[in-house]
Amino acid sequence: MEQLIAAAADTTPIDVNMDNFMAEVIDGSATTPIVVQFWAPWCGPCKQLGPLLEKVVAAAKGKVKMVRINIDENQQIAQQMRVQSVPTVYGFFNGQPVDGFAGAQPESTLKQFIDKLVAAGGSGPDIAAMVEAANNLLETQDYDNAMAQYHEIMAADPESPDGLAGMIRCMVGMKDIDGAREIVDQLDDEFRDKPAMVIAIDSLDLAEKAARAAGGLTQARAAVNADPNDLGARQELALALFASGEQAESMEQLLESIRIDRAWNDEAARMQLLEFFKTLGPANRDVMAARRKLSTLLFA
Repeated sequence: MEQLIAAAADTTPIDVNMDNFMAEVIDGSATTPIVVQFWAPWCGPCKQLGPLLEKVVAAAKGKVKMVRINIDENQQIAQQMRVQSVPTVYGFFNGQPVDGFAGAQPESTLKQFIDKLVAAGGSGPDIAAMVEAANNLLETQDYDNAMAQYHEIMAADPESPDGLAGMIRCMVGMKDIDGAREIVDQLDDEFRDKPAMVIAIDSLDLAEKAARAAGGLTQARAAVNADPNDLGARQELALALFASGEQAESMEQLLESIRIDRAWNDEAARMQLLEFFKTLGPANRDVMAARRKLSTLLFA
């Protein structure tokens, strides 16, 4: 799953030609400033400038993007931009060049160039708004569109815990449990402690526990039918149903357990129900219905 993380966080410059110049540079710079590096394979200074420029662009964390244009293969673009030598670099915003320089430059100068370009483009993508939109999609279980949004967040800010946590929760929702676990196992302690990541890891742990119970669905249902007061079997049935996607019924089983004996096993049914609530999110319709029923049971 390293490829998934790398794909989301990739800041490798895009190679641009006449076919995609309009989309990547003119249209693309309408929302995010674009750094355009003109280069050639035979150009020694280009080989020195390129890695430094990529480093500084990556440090901007999505507030600017970078493309490259090989002048040997795209002479028409070079002529239109009046490129006299390589390397030449332009900064585009709103479809227009707003700054530029020619020749290799030290890292400090490149940083000033990028900072100026970032300032011209404002603060860059509104990551908080993107996270909110993605989280709303996640809570309505629109996993495909939520995942696409989280990918955009990670592309804009490769260190976003909200973006990566959202991707993990989407994978859990799409039942790619092994893939989600592979990502989590690569995280360092600092990343694991982020609030969004704590929720994602808890969701993954619950999904793994539920998956282990899924194979005993028929047996657990039979045990509950034989003895409705077998709360251990009812707990297993709730987990198995949750793993099978029967989330409303899984919560009904726990609510019934609470009705029968709230204190059983240190309130295990209520604690499990709260785990379900946290995993599915407050906007989930089944969660909202179950919350109302739980309140009735607890405060009647």
